[in-house]
Amino acid sequence: MVFDQSQSDGGIGILVGFIDGDNAIKMSGKDESTRRKQVISDLVHYFGPEASNPIAYVEQDWTKEEWSQGCYVAHAAPGTITSFGETIRQPCGRIHWAGTETATEWTGYLDGALQSGIRASREVLLAAGK
Repeated sequence: MVFDQSQSDGGIGILVGFIDGDNAIKMSGKDESTRRKQVISDLVHYFGPEASNPIAYVEQDWTKEEWSQGCYVAHAAPGTITSFGETIRQPCGRIHWAGTETATEWTGYLDGALQSGIRASREVLLAAGK
């Protein structure tokens, strides 16, 4: 999937893409040059020949990340959020949970991470009597 992250001032265009699931695992086993060629080939397929010469190419292989060992966000199985959604936000003693997965809006995005961080910080302040 590809998102247009270009600035509204009409300057340099920026595309952000993600390779998911089995394709991510398969591509992770390739070298960066091979991945770059495949990504550019896909962009040309989606957007035409103008996409064949990007100004820059930056990648992040999330499967190599020590802590997430995969995607940038966790996805719950069907029914998990509707059954247990409130539970993932409940403090456990002095531990308060924050992260995009605990957001009530924009789960999986930076906005969700910020929202959950603000929520958790308020919980901590309330628990401390402030």
